[in-house]
Amino acid sequence: MSWWMRGAMAAGLVLATACGSTVNEGGNGGAGGAGGAGGTGGTGGEGGVIPPECVVETPASGPYEVTFRFENNGAFPAVLREDCVLEYKVESCEDGYATPLVTRALCSQACSSMGGCIACGPCLQGGVPVAIGENVMDTWGGMRYTFGTTSEGCSCHEEHVARAGKYRLRVPVYASEMDADMNAPAYEVTVNFDLPAPNGVVVVPIGQSP
Repeated sequence: MSWWMRGAMAAGLVLATACGSTVNEGGNGGAGGAGGAGGTGGTGGEGGVIPPECVVETPASGPYEVTFRFENNGAFPAVLREDCVLEYKVESCEDGYATPLVTRALCSQACSSMGGCIACGPCLQGGVPVAIGENVMDTWGGMRYTFGTTSEGCSCHEEHVARAGKYRLRVPVYASEMDADMNAPAYEVTVNFDLPAPNGVVVVPIGQSP
């Protein structure tokens, strides 16, 4: 199955209701969940004290995998954008939601790897239509990445478990596939969520009312 799925989930799936959902007109889009060489990876940090307002208590240990369900609950078709992966940002309460986490390490190898650099092909780019009443899903494995260079001069990544806490997702939404190709979003949707998420699912309503 493709990394993203259309259509409704099976009836037995219990969904967690995301809090703090907002729609911002004329959102500036922004980079997606994919990470690339040179990214900072945000904070989400190892060690240190999590601010009290950011704490989520859990007996489970990470990583905390979460599935984002981008649901068109509005009156008009909506389009998301992919550039290798579905584009959205995840930010942590730990730094005041200031710096997006790098949630994927595409076209990169572990910094402990040896044996030369890797070569990558082009990515699939374009719009992902989401019809009224339908949804698209994407899973974040609960890891964040920072980047560096191996002793051989190759781009590489270090992976870190994103700590339990409060997070925010921001996703640009487009009016048409042409707009997605031009990276010209109509608005941006913001949803706050906890990690770990109840039942491992966060609903992201991307529809717009008349």
